[in-house]
Amino acid sequence: MGGFVAFVPRDGTAHECCDLLARAKSYLQYPNSDKDNSRIALDWSIASSFPRCNGSGLPIAVDPASGSWLAVQGSCFHRSGNNQPAYLLQRYLNIGAEQLALELNGFFAVIVGNANTRVTQVITDVVGSLHFYHRQLRSSIGLSTSSRLLAQLETVNLDPVGCQEFLATGVIYEDRTFYKEVRKLPPASITTFCDGHQNGQCRYWDPGGLEPESLSPEVGAEKLWEELKSAVASINRQHSSIVCDLTGGYDSRAVAAGFLAGEKKFATVVSGPRESPDVIVSSGLAEIFHLLHIHYPPSSNPITLDEIRCALRLTDGECDLSEYIHVARIHRNLSLHFAVSINGSFGELARGYWWELLFPATGKRHKLDAARLAQRRYAFGPLTQVVQAQWGLDLVEHFRGIVDRSLTGLESFPNTFQMDMTYLRMRMQCWQGRLASSTDRIWPCLSPFIFRQILETILQTRFAARERSLLIRTMLAKHNPPLAAYPLEHGYPAVPATWKTIGKFWPLAPYYGNKVVRKVKQRLHMDNGTMSPNPHGQLWPADEVKAVLDPSKMKSLAIVDPARVPSLLSRMNTEGVPAGSPLSRLLSLELALSTL
Repeated sequence: MGGFVAFVPRDGTAHECCDLLARAKSYLQYPNSDKDNSRIALDWSIASSFPRCNGSGLPIAVDPASGSWLAVQGSCFHRSGNNQPAYLLQRYLNIGAEQLALELNGFFAVIVGNANTRVTQVITDVVGSLHFYHRQLRSSIGLSTSSRLLAQLETVNLDPVGCQEFLATGVIYEDRTFYKEVRKLPPASITTFCDGHQNGQCRYWDPGGLEPESLSPEVGAEKLWEELKSAVASINRQHSSIVCDLTGGYDSRAVAAGFLAGEKKFATVVSGPRESPDVIVSSGLAEIFHLLHIHYPPSSNPITLDEIRCALRLTDGECDLSEYIHVARIHRNLSLHFAVSINGSFGELARGYWWELLFPATGKRHKLDAARLAQRRYAFGPLTQVVQAQWGLDLVEHFRGIVDRSLTGLESFPNTFQMDMTYLRMRMQCWQGRLASSTDRIWPCLSPFIFRQILETILQTRFAARERSLLIRTMLAKHNPPLAAYPLEHGYPAVPATWKTIGKFWPLAPYYGNKVVRKVKQRLHMDNGTMSPNPHGQLWPADEVKAVLDPSKMKSLAIVDPARVPSLLSRMNTEGVPAGSPLSRLLSLELALSTL
């Protein structure tokens, strides 16, 4: 399904690594393809790159003078505008990995084999959004965009923490995967491998060097606009056929404003019921600006076993398969007509996302309340219905520890900045990154908001300018007034509230009233908020579910209690298994393990 695999052998084991590469090839190739993009076979470095499902992807570049090589995964943009691997390789040879990393933007992993030093280095993007993995093997270090591929090469043991995180939330955090032996590389990092081992790692970007609260609202909004236009220009230079998500909210509207300023044609897309606010608003915006607009209504087509197998290869099983199949359907169809998919992910940082948990001390310079954040946004209850008692985690305490580790060295920064960094390092790197990494195996996808200069601008703008989405409102009102004036999904416009515009904000009253009611219900445990199963997307029929979750055959029994599986199955409804439910996640985990 596209991707990359490499082996850094110990001295004298290159032939064993060539055998491993042959085994990996069948996993990464998409159907009906009989060749990889390119292959490197040296006694100190062996690598192969494979095209995506839509056939896109760049071959490995080789320097004829030195024998060094460079591969790019994802969507990488160099500040010069030249994004070809051959050019990036020459920059690397001239200035080194750390300086090259600071010249790059986007959603990527860059892998370099340096023939002069016989080391292999991997550069990850600033968020670590494109997931890249490594594993110590008997003969070498294995490197890949696929955790499941590395797990297949030698015997593995389940990671009870990673598996429980997935079963509880649908997300795996920090460097974990399903397997103890397979680990994810950190964000904004350069990791060095040599002679069959990892022998160094450094961070090339440190958010601790930023200056929160240093940009005024006016300066922040203007700088954000200029950086957004610059990111759009970079994307436009690399791609000629672009489709952008467009919903009823702020983030996709801000991205659309950037592309409208780029004066290059692009299409827009939205999914959901025709009567939903997202669809109504996006259709109206597209009509105003004469944009080709595509609407995907909820699919009533049953999920097939072939789709499940395909989703497993795209996600490594680390997404809820039933949920991801519907994402994959849309992107496969779009990839037949366009070259790249653009979304507004990370834009919520400009709007003070989750800052309500900081009230009434918003913006104060004291350590973030990690336990409160863990309880309110990450830990939703025990796993006693599935997991063996010996492995059971206290989820609140577990996620409190992750929050604390993600804030090491940042405890004296404003708590708004700390919240932003936990959001980047936990939710966006782990949840959004898993979805984006899976979709990138189909075709290129990214958000302009992941560009480092945009993130730095947002993170350094005063928190008061980002509350109530004021930063985005100010930017849109100045640079695209018609776009700002058009109502959002909740009925009010995307302009700053002033005495002249206050009358247009009457929909805020019922909106916040309903929000308060939902919060009270959550506090009283009357509902589970974000933990409610997705009503769309049913997994395969009950008899197939029972065949997969047969306790006599299950591969996840190292952590799952077989005595509890029948009880879980008894809750299955007549239509199948709702996406986002614990049962659906257990099925995803078991399918990932059953094919190893």
